Amino acid sequence: MNIAYFKDMDSLYIELSTESADHAWEAQPGIVINLAGDGRVVGIEIEQASQAANLDILKIGGFPGQIEIIDQNQSGSTH
Repeated sequence: MNIAYFKDMDSLYIELSTESADHAWEAQPGIVINLAGDGRVVGIEIEQASQAANLDILKIGGFPGQIEIIDQNQSGSTH
């Protein structure tokens, strides 16, 4: 799982699976759900994320896997 914020586009992407999306569904304006061919959610995109969510802090509780900080000072990801 990857969570990436793209400052230049003010877009937040939550990648649940590394597989490519087969199609996308806009659940609400600015909220795009990327789906695999069998209907599984592989990613969620939030456009204008700074207006839709509080980006000041990310809290993760009880996550069973390893947490890796990619870059504390700049936006970007390897998603």
